[in-house]
Amino acid sequence: MWGDRAVLLFPLLFLAAFFFYPLVSILAEGLTDGNGRLTLAHLAGVFADGPTVRAIVFTVEQAALSTAASILLGLPGAWLLARFDFRGKSVIKSLCTIPFVLPSIVVVLGFVIVFGNNGLLNRGLMGLFGLGDPPIRVLYTLGAIVLAHTFYNFPIAIRLVSAVWGRVNPNLERAARNLGATGFRLFWSVHLPAIAPGLFAAAALIFIFCFTSFAVILVLGGGPRYTTIEVAIYRLAKVSLDLKTGSALAVVECMLSALFMYVYIRLQHGAGFAVKGEGAAELRRLGELFRRRSFENADPGARPPKGPWNLSQGVPLLGGAVLLYLALAFILIAAPMLAAVGYSFLERSGWAGKTVFSLVWYRRILAGPGAGPGVLAVTYLAAVRNSLLFGLATVIFSLPIGTAIAYVSSRRVSAIRDRARMGLPGRGVFEALAMLPLGVSSIILGLGYIKAYQGPPLAIGGTWYAIAFAHTVIAYPFVIRSTSAVFRKINPNVVHAALGLGASPWRVFWRVELPLIRAGIVAGAVFAFAVSIGEVNATLMLYNPKLTTLPIAVYRLISSYNYFAACALGTVLMGICFLMFLVIDKIGFEVS
Repeated sequence: MWGDRAVLLFPLLFLAAFFFYPLVSILAEGLTDGNGRLTLAHLAGVFADGPTVRAIVFTVEQAALSTAASILLGLPGAWLLARFDFRGKSVIKSLCTIPFVLPSIVVVLGFVIVFGNNGLLNRGLMGLFGLGDPPIRVLYTLGAIVLAHTFYNFPIAIRLVSAVWGRVNPNLERAARNLGATGFRLFWSVHLPAIAPGLFAAAALIFIFCFTSFAVILVLGGGPRYTTIEVAIYRLAKVSLDLKTGSALAVVECMLSALFMYVYIRLQHGAGFAVKGEGAAELRRLGELFRRRSFENADPGARPPKGPWNLSQGVPLLGGAVLLYLALAFILIAAPMLAAVGYSFLERSGWAGKTVFSLVWYRRILAGPGAGPGVLAVTYLAAVRNSLLFGLATVIFSLPIGTAIAYVSSRRVSAIRDRARMGLPGRGVFEALAMLPLGVSSIILGLGYIKAYQGPPLAIGGTWYAIAFAHTVIAYPFVIRSTSAVFRKINPNVVHAALGLGASPWRVFWRVELPLIRAGIVAGAVFAFAVSIGEVNATLMLYNPKLTTLPIAVYRLISSYNYFAACALGTVLMGICFLMFLVIDKIGFEVS
């Protein structure tokens, strides 16, 4: 017990100072009056204001629609990755994860380049059919928001669901085929129940991301009609300077986010254990199910292979459907990213001149002082350097925090299971609190830092460590998920044997457990680094011009309509993210 408390000392102190205290500080604004006394007047005012209530309802609505679209589009891709082996599979999985850590402003940039009224898709259709007006007008509509969120999140559904689908017991499908189940009936009665926990867990995570989306709504929403809670908080706090009402609305968002995060964690645990039942009783229940439904034309000889199929073997009705799906996935994932890459090699020859091929933006990235445009207070190379340094600092802080929480949680759960008792009391609540930063808006976090540490000697706004601490708070939940997944795979008998031989708990951890969780730690470090270099919202609230990062530089360049330079820096950012997740796939770690 005391050992667990010692391990958790640093994480608890860090989170108390740089997450819960700033969070409570900003939320207290919405629950107190001018004299610091508790009041619900501001909170009641939120629910009495029609536009604010509509913003809350619309936030849930667009998140639900975006989640449904992401899951429906990601499900076929999850099936392909889980059931087939083919060349380039790890590359595709890495590409599928890049949108997950891309800064939202880069996502919006790629979306506008391809799907905008003057985007590549509309220009291609206008040239092909001789049209005078763009045939596809999605900007500033609900469709634009859902489409952008789908681009951003359906690759997550592919990875998370394929990880669960790939672990489904093949004997279930074999038994079902022997009883006559084929096609959609096989999927509905066998595969869907088996992957349902992973499907719901992926949907819950995607819903949280869409619920707290900011830049996509701000840029593509186009006005008050499509305002969400995030945008309303930003406008109240930064435009209207109504910090009280903005904080009251933040209270509502945090309560809903905590609820959604708790649901996600419960579903995530279900996904982890749903694929482990392989006993005869499960197969008997399956047999009874199919007998009751009286399947006809049973083919006892129909047996699927035990492992993933090779795509070159061919499957009935697969070829055309796969090609169509891959084309759609290419348009949604690869096309915006490739368009941004292509734009990074262009330069306009004069204000009204045509665009020509150029390496000028990449030369400026490598150039010294004075090479960047006036809109930036630092050079492009300095922005790259700042992002890398913040990413490294985030890894240094988030690894011990996330690993310590995962270590204690996993040890206590294992001990309870060894004693054949029920689950850890309050375990879901504890993990929901530990994972809460994943569901708390980084806009709220940035405002919390400004409110909590606004005066000396604790004023940290505009300092490098304020940004590093904020990035750490945002990134460490990914370290928890990565390391806890491998901690729980360790055979407790190995630990007990080492302890029985006289090794101390610390020696057991360093000599036995640490080597076994190395893949999870590497994956957690990669996630933390990638999340840090892609973070824009909290950084925008806390940075000073000398601490400009890659996402901030991209945002500033877009604001000055220098899309070509923005695409060049965005390409560098995408390349770093791709390399990071290629590392995860090479070490064989499944994102879960």
